[in-house]
Amino acid sequence: MARAKNNAMSLAIKLFIAILIIGLIVVIAAGTYIFFQLQNTAGQMYDSSFDSITSEYRDVEVNLSDGDPISVAIFGTDSDADRDLQLRGDRSDTIIIVTLNPETDTGTIMSIPRDTQTTISGIGSVEKINHAHSYGGPTMARDTVESFLEVPIDYFVSVDMDGFMNIVDELGGVTVTSQDTFSIENYNFQANQTYTMSGEEALMYTRARKTAGSGGDFGRQARQQQVVQAMGNEIVGLNTVTNFNSILDVLGENVITNVKFSEVYDLISKYQDAANSLEQIELEGEGGIQGDGLWYYNPYDSSLENARSIMKDNLNLN
Repeated sequence: MARAKNNAMSLAIKLFIAILIIGLIVVIAAGTYIFFQLQNTAGQMYDSSFDSITSEYRDVEVNLSDGDPISVAIFGTDSDADRDLQLRGDRSDTIIIVTLNPETDTGTIMSIPRDTQTTISGIGSVEKINHAHSYGGPTMARDTVESFLEVPIDYFVSVDMDGFMNIVDELGGVTVTSQDTFSIENYNFQANQTYTMSGEEALMYTRARKTAGSGGDFGRQARQQQVVQAMGNEIVGLNTVTNFNSILDVLGENVITNVKFSEVYDLISKYQDAANSLEQIELEGEGGIQGDGLWYYNPYDSSLENARSIMKDNLNLN
């Protein structure tokens, strides 16, 4: 198992913290009225189905105000018109698990390949792990990941990356330097060239995965990170509350989480140092086409066990 120090937060944890920080910026900048607007948006984002869920892998519930070590599952989904027509949910093309320990200011982060073969909780079928989100949203995805890792998942955030990019237009565009040379639909991007992107252009830039030169899944995730960081820079520089309501609308429509509004301050104030000191865990394995004609990824048993041990150590569960 490779473990490399990751001094820069990944796309997912940046996005998770950024969503919360956006809220605080709004409150500080706009006062009481926007505070209540933010509270309303947090209500839209909040998934109450987690209230009654307990984990067989944890004896007691965590308490953010006490600074208990926590785990977070971050699901990045991409909208798909064909699946929408079939009344099927979005698959989680990005699955990242983070553990944060404010007692030691340490964290871990691990990506689970979306094609990982596992049993889908609540259904019992053996499929790709990213199908769980399509079948049962973030709750089923959380349950499936927890069973796969045998590690408690305390919090989740599910983000529709396509919809989230609508914030770009509310910010008047974002400035990004392309990392790759590729074309998608009517857009052409050249490596090392800087663009001021509209929401649609940013969406095309971040969506590309199969086109020549786009770098596949890893290239897409890197570009998503670029755009999210650029969005964060624009938001921090805002000196007006003109577009805050529109930004909050986008958050409410495209983010689902079980983090309560009352927990936001504790999460940011107590856990950000740990989030800035993440150790990367690599889930090593191999893949191939199986009898159903689909390609699956299967982690090595030793790698999966080591990942479990590392995460449990950081959660004070070993």
